[in-house]
Amino acid sequence: MSVELKVFGGAYFPKDKALKKHPDLKPLATAVNSATKAIAEAVIFGKLAAEHPEHIDNYFKVKIWEHHDDLPCPELDVFSSDFFGEHVVWNTNRGEPAAAPQPEVDAKEEWDDNKSQEEIKFVAQLDLASRAACLALFGPVPGITTAQYGQIVDLKNDDEPSFARELAEALVKERRALELAPERQEQLLAWVREDTKETTQWPDIKRRITRWLDTPVDKRPQAAPVNEDNRTDSGATLGGGNKTDRSPDLVHNLSTLRIEVAIAILSMYDDIDIYWIPNKYMIPAKAMAEAAQDPRFTAWWAQLRGTPGILDYSRASIIALIKSAPEDIWLNPIKLREYINRELVESDHAHPDQKTIDTACRPKPRTNAKQKENDETESTVPGETLPPAVCPGKAAQLDKEPNEAFAQSSAAVQQPTDQPKVENLGGGVFSVDALINTAPSNEVEKQEVPPALSVREIEIAHALNELMSGRTNIGDQDDIENLITTTGKDIEHIFPLLIADITTTEFCLSPDFSDEEVQDVATTILEQWSDDISVRQKIALDAIVEYRRPAPPKSVVLDPPTVTANLDAEPEPVAETNAPISSITYQQQLTIAALQGLCSNPAYCNQYEELPAMAAGLARGVINHQEGSCASD
Repeated sequence: MSVELKVFGGAYFPKDKALKKHPDLKPLATAVNSATKAIAEAVIFGKLAAEHPEHIDNYFKVKIWEHHDDLPCPELDVFSSDFFGEHVVWNTNRGEPAAAPQPEVDAKEEWDDNKSQEEIKFVAQLDLASRAACLALFGPVPGITTAQYGQIVDLKNDDEPSFARELAEALVKERRALELAPERQEQLLAWVREDTKETTQWPDIKRRITRWLDTPVDKRPQAAPVNEDNRTDSGATLGGGNKTDRSPDLVHNLSTLRIEVAIAILSMYDDIDIYWIPNKYMIPAKAMAEAAQDPRFTAWWAQLRGTPGILDYSRASIIALIKSAPEDIWLNPIKLREYINRELVESDHAHPDQKTIDTACRPKPRTNAKQKENDETESTVPGETLPPAVCPGKAAQLDKEPNEAFAQSSAAVQQPTDQPKVENLGGGVFSVDALINTAPSNEVEKQEVPPALSVREIEIAHALNELMSGRTNIGDQDDIENLITTTGKDIEHIFPLLIADITTTEFCLSPDFSDEEVQDVATTILEQWSDDISVRQKIALDAIVEYRRPAPPKSVVLDPPTVTANLDAEPEPVAETNAPISSITYQQQLTIAALQGLCSNPAYCNQYEELPAMAAGLARGVINHQEGSCASD
């Protein structure tokens, strides 16, 4: 029996994320002969894997349609990148290609007609999932165009994790948000985006939305208002609103420019993708921008803030400008101003040249002066690399005969100056004199490149960032800044120490700290700050034990029993003066004492369900032991 084959078309459309990395990606279309739509989908996917294996993850799921005579048809069994374009477009409503409309003489009238025809979908008439996706993507709008509806469909079908997808899922689960007035929806979305990190999953987002909705209207938290003047001190406009190389979803203003300046300073000598900035740069950059205490940042920011049209320049030009600047030019405001005026030149802000992008992404070459300032131990011989510097105390311990080595170092002065004595200490090659004169270990710690933060460390960093920003109930930003000032350290030095202290303390306990516990422990560490890591971690352990200590049980006081029975003729016994008021039995008293002891022990602070049985067992054990002792006597 022969199977009738049909012609099925398939189209792959590139993802927005992929277009940022590969702007030359184009939609791919092909056609195959197949018996069913499912088989056609599998065959087309196999062709993509064979012809374009490097771009499998850069395209949305293939869109399949059955070809008929009224539709344009791509070439059979061959992917075509120019099928969609001037003559063929994708019809989102029908899920198939269509011929592009032909322009008429009166272009303005047709534009108005097409615009009116596009805005035919009312959000209130969409299904629940589409309304939630629309709110997550475009906010509280009454109607959407056909192109916007296509973005909603893509978001619902996209398997890639994204904040918009998680937010839409949370809105579906919490339907009350979809029934709010538009102005309330704007307030909710603004607060959620400010209070939630990009990697948060929908259950956590839903809990935040539910908490916001359950809060009285007059007490609901609001997003911080943006009160930024769009002019320089001289009255010139700062620009903004024009298309740049940044994501079209990003609102570029002075706040984002501050973070980009901080990122340029922090990544000065590192490789970085400026369009996909990792958290190890983003988190400290936000802290640097908010604190505004680093002298390099304040110098650059003061000059860029006063540059007319600065918001119109691309991200690549801003970061490349800072990375390519001469060493220490930020110390001289006049020279820095002249450098910015001379070098900040760009013709196409949306498409910066490749040289500018390479300068922004690649590390800045280190000069000898900079290497000496940072105590770098890189070899001056080309092609030879020495290991990083180590703590001199540790190097001396690892040396087999430290006393002899130090004794010989004094005699080494008589050797020729161009041939210094070299010792193999700590597994590396170092000068003994250099090791003796090396700064304390704290300075060495500053030189070491910190490892990438783990997922849990990033979560702790976010909680600390909320604390430093004053967005908690523990204290406002002024109180936290005063605590940091009393430590005598800057926030860039304290932030990684707090993360390390809390991570180490949390490793010894269960369950993991909540955000409130992280913030409470951090505040206690700042209040009792010590440069000794062991002291800080003891403070952290005491703080979490105190935070998790349950309230002591209230004393049980029973009313004296009321006797209503008739008394016998026997004389009433005289009540003892020191008799207890309560009628609690001895076993009950032992149980209460055991329960109080267990509750005060940090080891049992989280075993709520087991505590009553353990206390009762201890009381029975005491009584059994006493009865056994009496029987033996």
